[in-house]
Amino acid sequence: MGVPRPQPWGLGFLLFLLPTLRAESHLSLLYHLTAVSSPAPGTPAFWVSGWLGPQQYLSYNNLRAQAEPCGAWVWENQVSWYWEKETTDLRNKQELFLEALKALGEGGPYTLQGLLGCELGPDNASVPVAKFALNGEDFMDFDPKLGTWSGEWPETETISKRWMQEAGAVSKERTFLLNSCPQRLLGHLERGRGNLEWKEPPSMRLKARPGSPGFSVLTCSAFSFYPPELQLRFLRNGLAAGSGEGDFGPNGDGSFHAWSSLTVKSGDEHHYRCLVQHAGLPQPLTVELESPAKSSMPVVGIVIGLLLLTAAAAGGALLWRRMRKGLPGVEQEEGRASETGTETPEERVTQSWAGGRGVGGGGGGTDVDRKEQRLREVGTGGRKRRLRAGQKPVE
Repeated sequence: MGVPRPQPWGLGFLLFLLPTLRAESHLSLLYHLTAVSSPAPGTPAFWVSGWLGPQQYLSYNNLRAQAEPCGAWVWENQVSWYWEKETTDLRNKQELFLEALKALGEGGPYTLQGLLGCELGPDNASVPVAKFALNGEDFMDFDPKLGTWSGEWPETETISKRWMQEAGAVSKERTFLLNSCPQRLLGHLERGRGNLEWKEPPSMRLKARPGSPGFSVLTCSAFSFYPPELQLRFLRNGLAAGSGEGDFGPNGDGSFHAWSSLTVKSGDEHHYRCLVQHAGLPQPLTVELESPAKSSMPVVGIVIGLLLLTAAAAGGALLWRRMRKGLPGVEQEEGRASETGTETPEERVTQSWAGGRGVGGGGGGTDVDRKEQRLREVGTGGRKRRLRAGQKPVE
């Protein structure tokens, strides 16, 4: 039997759908493992998502090589060594999966997936789960009681032989499925049962963009919501106008995103609204169309704010320099005055002020004379003036 070519969209749908369907009847702890033989540059060759019922609680990939909590489980009161243990186990799984792809040879590309874990039955007995798919097709199972991998494909024998050569691979897989997984599941339920009731309402946007000539495309987007069940519908003047076409998927933090698009006549966009229903909302929410002016206001505000900050900074720097050095031009005027024998601006102001009060340029030690002298000293920073020979100071 030939190996089918991988279909990435089908694989993603399969991985997302399985935990949701299983969680409808029983609580489960399931790990979705994926390895690819030809990863794109900068993308992982192996990654894992861990699910508690319908919630993603763990993520891992070979680039970071660390198991990390997701969603509400970030705040779970776990023992200190728990995530180190998860990391160690997933690194072992990573080695097995990448070795299996090497054993398959050059006939790829290949995508190897595993669904491993356990679920609680009606009597709280743990049931192990260990299934494998190659390029989107089931091809192998693991029986923890017998300690064997079995299947009808030639690739099953190739991979099982390779894994049997790994020291302790069978015993580790058996221990994980029969002991570690049930203990982890019960531990999560004990410490974080309330997390299973986590509800996060969506953030919503309704935008319009040009479509084909004479038409526009309305897109209703929902961001960062949980649980994943959500309904988007379009309304025209308050009446149902269809659900449009869109997509839906998980985020890396355990929440979900969704969008739906509808093509309408140009100029008719303002008649439409988006209606969203979600468990995190107290009632259905009607989303208004976002106007182009509204969407550009934050950008304009940021630009104006930056310009104001730049102007304020420049003015502050100029004021600071003036405070440190005094008014510009004063020292230059003083220097020129000392060399040419002319009056400085302060002297001219002082004489004008004194002349206006009827005070002459000569003589006595009156109060007005003393005030003029103090003004001259203040205006020149208290420094004595250097006078040319024969020049008399201004009284």
